[in-house]
Amino acid sequence: MRDLRYLVDPKRSLIMLALVGAVVWLLQASALPALTYLGFGMILFPFLLLLVASLGGILPSLLSVALIMIAAIKVYGMAGLWLMAYLLPVLLAFLVSLEMRLPFIKTAGIILSAFILSFVALFVIFQQKTGGNLYGALAQAAIDGLDRMPERDSLLYTLWRSGLISSGQEAGAQVIQGAGTEWSFLPDVVLEFYKGIRTRVSSLAASLMPGMLTTYSISLATLGLGFAVHLGQKRKTCPELLMTPFSLWHIPRQYGKRLLILAAGYVVAQLSSNLVLVVAGQMMYNVFFSIYAVQGIALNDYRFKARGMKPWLRMLLHLLLFAILPPVAMVLGIYDQATDPRKLRAISPQPDQT
Repeated sequence: MRDLRYLVDPKRSLIMLALVGAVVWLLQASALPALTYLGFGMILFPFLLLLVASLGGILPSLLSVALIMIAAIKVYGMAGLWLMAYLLPVLLAFLVSLEMRLPFIKTAGIILSAFILSFVALFVIFQQKTGGNLYGALAQAAIDGLDRMPERDSLLYTLWRSGLISSGQEAGAQVIQGAGTEWSFLPDVVLEFYKGIRTRVSSLAASLMPGMLTTYSISLATLGLGFAVHLGQKRKTCPELLMTPFSLWHIPRQYGKRLLILAAGYVVAQLSSNLVLVVAGQMMYNVFFSIYAVQGIALNDYRFKARGMKPWLRMLLHLLLFAILPPVAMVLGIYDQATDPRKLRAISPQPDQT
């Protein structure tokens, strides 16, 4: 029987635990921890846990979850334990896949399914717990946290002057009471600020679920997983999963044709006034965009490698492209699908050795 990967590399495990601890500390020590810990943590924590599992093993992964949960309880009380239900399915899916030596494509599918199922389940649970007003509850939590801040008025002033919120008063009207260091906004002005914050946070939360279920889940199960597996295999801490080199990732032509259905669905949905159809169409576009954006970045990686570019520089340019100009990555992916400049259909997949 194969030994379990309890602790693969103690040195790298300590480094990864320190990294997770630093991220946890920064998020819980922010000005609005109730908002930032969940908002940024939902994006960062699953990816970090994939890295820890690949480079460290089972024990460092569970210790990382413990660090995250300790801070979550500090920020949210015992309700913070719900974050475990969000993180554990993906982590356990990856750990089991590593122990079973499943091929990369199967591992990606399992992680994608685990993330979507856990996210939808938690969304339904919290919708019920908040009486069907989850977005409003999140907005109220942000306002409550802001109200408890000693620097509340200073932050409100910054948001107001940057144009993110409005005082609801005419130009030149008095909005501040007191003077010197003992100033504050008038109560009516604060209420108007809170209305703007509630609207913005609710809108942001409403757009979060479709994006998490599509763009984020696909990115995590492809780019995030691929990066974690690549690092693990390069440092010989992760078993061989038969992962094709990233520069050769591509969508088979028959599947590319099927993705056109998603693009057509998005166009049709935008012509409708039905909110459900519009959201469904946006999710179709998100899936289409995410898959082709990944392929576009893979095309860039192929070109960069052909020019002998350093791996760290390639990684940095990929990250900047995906974060700043994601539509460009999608267009590159569509171009690659239409013209096949890499001639990949004549190349057999190879294990990742870069």
